[in-house]
Amino acid sequence: MKYLILSVVICYAFAASIDERNESKKLLQLEHKVFVKCMTDGNITESAVEDIFKKLEIPETRSIKCLMGCYMKGMGFLADDGILDWKKLDGINKVEYLDPAQKKKALEASETCSKSVPQNLGNICDAGYAAAKCFVGEAKKLGFVIFGPENFKE
Repeated sequence: MKYLILSVVICYAFAASIDERNESKKLLQLEHKVFVKCMTDGNITESAVEDIFKKLEIPETRSIKCLMGCYMKGMGFLADDGILDWKKLDGINKVEYLDPAQKKKALEASETCSKSVPQNLGNICDAGYAAAKCFVGEAKKLGFVIFGPENFKE
């Protein structure tokens, strides 16, 4: 009997793991789709955003600021008035990061940024940039992965 229960638990854990990977993959694909749309809308080239993912540095140009805002708005955690919903970002991080240590760091970064990024910047470009700059800075400090185009493969 205990072997039957153990095998059921193992099967459930394996199925849950597959579901989590599928949900994470779907989310990463959605993020990629939103990011590419925002790049297209802003007439921004891939080379203009390379440092964001390779060096964890965000250029301080208006087009990149608006790209960050567009992406965050498209993902549903930034409103038109520049108000960030950090709880929605936490929900995304909980699905996106499968590794518990990476997830913990991403949630820690989100918590830090929710306390330091002003909520009264008034527009999606400035709010998006401030949030992205903080989050990427925390990623660099805490040593967790910011997913880039190589993670979005179908």
